[in-house]
Amino acid sequence: MKAIALSLLVASVALGCNDHDRPTVDDTTHHSHLVDPPAKAVRALPPHAIHADGVGPYKLGASLSELNDLLRSGPHLAQIDIPHVIRVSVLRAEDDAILIGGEPQGKATFVSVVGAEVARTESGAHVGVTRDELIRELGPPQIELDRARDPRLVAPASMPELRAVLDKDDRVIGLVVAPHAAAAAKESGDGCVRPALDGSDAAHGARFGACLSGSADVVTLDGDELSIRAQDDKPLASLPLHGATVVFAAPLRAPDGRDELYVVTRVDEPATRTWSLAGYRLDHARLVPVIEPKDVYQLTAANARWIGSELHDLDLYLELASGEGGIEVGGLLTTHVGTGLRDLLVLAPVQVPRVHRKSPSSDAGDAGIPDANPIAHDPTP
Repeated sequence: MKAIALSLLVASVALGCNDHDRPTVDDTTHHSHLVDPPAKAVRALPPHAIHADGVGPYKLGASLSELNDLLRSGPHLAQIDIPHVIRVSVLRAEDDAILIGGEPQGKATFVSVVGAEVARTESGAHVGVTRDELIRELGPPQIELDRARDPRLVAPASMPELRAVLDKDDRVIGLVVAPHAAAAAKESGDGCVRPALDGSDAAHGARFGACLSGSADVVTLDGDELSIRAQDDKPLASLPLHGATVVFAAPLRAPDGRDELYVVTRVDEPATRTWSLAGYRLDHARLVPVIEPKDVYQLTAANARWIGSELHDLDLYLELASGEGGIEVGGLLTTHVGTGLRDLLVLAPVQVPRVHRKSPSSDAGDAGIPDANPIAHDPTP
């Protein structure tokens, strides 16, 4: 009996040792289930870097569906469609501080920044800096003879893909990155060089240099009147601009190498805001129309409600580009919230043809060409 009991005890100890030494496969498997699988991608966090090809991970040319996958869960894509003004799909990122826009179901064509801390350039420019700080950080604005823009827009020569939107206090309230077409017209050694003017009036478009007479001129916008003088201060011509708010005036180099003078005006009515363009060429002491006053964009109270805003909170910042057939008008649409922006979107471009007329100096009389009359509101869309 003692032998049998001793055998059972040895067997029991041996079995206990085997259980202890056996690999704990079940335990290993159990613990592996407690480890989360690795994330598919690491989400970039602000502040993002603003480059010529986009803002942080939001790149121009990427599909909107791919960019949507970078965002947190939830609905992000919205369609904004205002006939003859804008038609884009928009993604809102970083708590609505960044907007990515493009063709519906297409690729990103612009990225906008409306938040102060969400993105900045390598030199430190961001929403909230002043005009002077922007120029100090990115350099002077680019000069393109065949392009002009609202003085509230600054396009640095060091980054022509960037547009900075400024408020009435000369502070940046928005930044946009979008593809930029290279300028076609450049200053030449044997051509007229526009006078370079300094000071606040020049920065805000109240005075600027031009080559309207074939030599260097200075144009001044004083209230509702434009005056053109030679550099020796000799008066050359003037143009009254009654009946509309003058948004800005600027010279554009025409294909024949001469400057033409273009004026953007706005008419505010209770339920509409209308932006118009007119163009003139100096012929002796007369400004001859090359583009009769023409409506280019119109926003209505209904349009504003479609995008959750009010008409008085909508504004346009226009850019002009001269071509063989006429002027291309484009720019940005904004919706304001307090002192900042909620929306900053790229407009659909509009083509405005030049009027082909004989010069009054080449015909007897005035050849049916009217004098430069006050700009009238043209209701033709």
